[in-house]
Amino acid sequence: MHRVKNIEYDDDDLYAEDEEADGEEEQAYTDEDRQNFDDLTPVVRAELNEAGLQASDREIEEALYYYYWDVVKSVVHLKNTRTSRPRQQQAKKEKAKSKFDQAAERSASKTGRSSSPPLPAAAWFDGIPWSTVPPELEGYLIPVDPPRARSKLLGGSSKLAKLAEERRKKAASSQTAQPVPDTRLSSLDRLSKPKDTKENVLPQHMKQEPKKYPIRKKRELTPPPKEPSPPPEEEPKEELPNLRASPTEFACTLSTPTSQAARASSMTLGDLFGSSTNEENTFKGPSPDDTILRAQQHSKDNAKATKQSANGIAKKTEALKLDQTPSPATPTQPKIKSKGLDVPKLWVDGKAKRKPAAAFVVIGHVDHGKSTLMGRLLLDTGAVSQRDIDKYKKQATELGKASFALAWVMDTGSEERERGVTVDIAQHHFSTNKVDFTILDAPGHRDFVPNMIGGASMADLAVLVVDANQLESGMKGQTREHILLAKACGLKRIVVAVNKLDSSSPPWEEATFKNVKDEVTKLLTATGFATEDIAFVPCSGLNGQNVVKPVPSNGETGWVASSSSTLLQELERSASGNIAEATIKASLRMQIADVFRGGITNPLSVSGRIAAGNVQVGDSVVIQPSGETAAVRGIEANSDGVEWAVASQLCTLHLTDIEPQHLRAGDVLCGASKPVPVVKSFVLQIQALESILPQGVDVHVGRLHASGSIAALITTLDTQGELLKKKPRVIKAGQRANVNVTLSDGGAPLEVGDRVILRANGSTVAAGKVERTGS
Repeated sequence: MHRVKNIEYDDDDLYAEDEEADGEEEQAYTDEDRQNFDDLTPVVRAELNEAGLQASDREIEEALYYYYWDVVKSVVHLKNTRTSRPRQQQAKKEKAKSKFDQAAERSASKTGRSSSPPLPAAAWFDGIPWSTVPPELEGYLIPVDPPRARSKLLGGSSKLAKLAEERRKKAASSQTAQPVPDTRLSSLDRLSKPKDTKENVLPQHMKQEPKKYPIRKKRELTPPPKEPSPPPEEEPKEELPNLRASPTEFACTLSTPTSQAARASSMTLGDLFGSSTNEENTFKGPSPDDTILRAQQHSKDNAKATKQSANGIAKKTEALKLDQTPSPATPTQPKIKSKGLDVPKLWVDGKAKRKPAAAFVVIGHVDHGKSTLMGRLLLDTGAVSQRDIDKYKKQATELGKASFALAWVMDTGSEERERGVTVDIAQHHFSTNKVDFTILDAPGHRDFVPNMIGGASMADLAVLVVDANQLESGMKGQTREHILLAKACGLKRIVVAVNKLDSSSPPWEEATFKNVKDEVTKLLTATGFATEDIAFVPCSGLNGQNVVKPVPSNGETGWVASSSSTLLQELERSASGNIAEATIKASLRMQIADVFRGGITNPLSVSGRIAAGNVQVGDSVVIQPSGETAAVRGIEANSDGVEWAVASQLCTLHLTDIEPQHLRAGDVLCGASKPVPVVKSFVLQIQALESILPQGVDVHVGRLHASGSIAALITTLDTQGELLKKKPRVIKAGQRANVNVTLSDGGAPLEVGDRVILRANGSTVAAGKVERTGS
């Protein structure tokens, strides 16, 4: 009997051999295959003829196709299929007789029996018909089971022994239907059983019962479980007033059916609910609205009482703390109200008592001594003590830069001190008997030109520092670009400090000074500075000669004392402090130069220069382009707290009611009545410094830096502003033109008259003013 698995096949899995054969016959070769057959079949046939073998074309083609046109393999394959291989019969090795066979032979030799090999089963029936079997050959095969020792379970307390005993009892009860006494033994009874008693076997005398021991009771849990605590008593619920009010007589009249109009006069809603009311006391009770209002007031009083009790508990808990520390959070400040001061009138009235103020930006090529010269100016005017200079000198000496001690007065950052290069705008205040000054030390490196533009946009005049010994390198470097940027930012007055004349050869040579003066004057006048707005001062910033203190009138510096004033005197002469009253009365315009934390009481502060208008404590201002409003909490000018500030002043405003993420450098703080529009495109009248095409540019407006592009070249203009050509293809260097500039980001706060500088690939390409704004 064969066992066959019942496997269900899908129709797709079943196929016929005829289909496979048909598919092989229908196999089609390509033209390339046919060409290979024609070329290689004769070669294979020739090889087979040499070996004396024959093969059909079909067999040769199949061999070639199977072996991928390999002639050698095809020939070998065909030879193997036609050559008969002789079967090599290997002599079987006789197996060594085992010890059992040897013992059987020895026993047979002893008994006289031959140890002939046993005959196969078929040999016993040779020549004997199946129908006539001699009786002497008949035999019966009786199956005999080999005796097996009965397995005994070890251990009287084994679970298997108990299970076997229970099964036997169940089988006996099913046959006899008589109750069988329980013969299970406990552990203690088994100890008293005699040794010759066999386990798992019923005893012969069923009546004799072994000695039983009492079953031990289950011990109680110690300690006893605790009784469940009674549930907490529920707080008595407050009884709410019944908000349901009886309907008015008018409502009852409307709700009464027509058929019951006769009875409506005698039956009221009070009769239905079991209470009688008379017409005379209908309006004596509270109205439904009064009932609802009373209930609402009652719930408010309860909530207020609950809140007061909670606050009282919280205050008592806080009072119990021993290690309570004050919270570092900023205390809540009351809102500041504006005093409504007439700032323009106050400014005009105090003009006679007030010293003029001016801010100047220090520009020039890198390593021409700008920071050192300003450090010397602050030291000699008393703005910085000699003790601070000695400390800076000691620290600079440890870094091997002892000559940078004065420069560290302005360069306060660790990166600036390590590299010896100014990175950002350094701002410092000092005062003389005539003028209050603010120094804006701009970086000279070309990588930080955007910071220089931001500093020049906040200044009233410029101080150009030129190294007398490296004039040529400066003219080819940042000296020329800084002069162009200073003019593009609207600066008209410039003071040229010819520095390091003490290290020239020979020192303090007048010819060296005149040579520098002539070269720089040509560049300044070509850029657009008037001759009367240019002043030259020979000086030495490292030694402090002719900076604040005049040089001796005799010796090698005699020509300096007779022909030039000191740098401080020239700065005081250049600081006019004249501001048009119309500028102060205009709407507030202040570009944010920096955003910082002013202190615990002033968590958010901004600094910058007020370009137009005025501001006072308590004013509400708008920050563009975010459009957020803020309140002015306090004002500082020259590190002193003031109540108001006007145009041309560098001040710090402490703001409130605004989040820090809405403020950034370059944003414009303006009056709430007339904010600056935010535009994405504008028309710019430029002076080209390089050839310009429609291209991508970086747009700089003071501290604002945005990405944009010159979308179109509109017109080119002459020196008088007259039209020369419309839609030019290119604007050459030196030409004036109108171009359309588009900003890539969300827009920038710009209005007509703002000064814009365009840069591309690390150089300034154009500068000009906004003619009109778009969307």
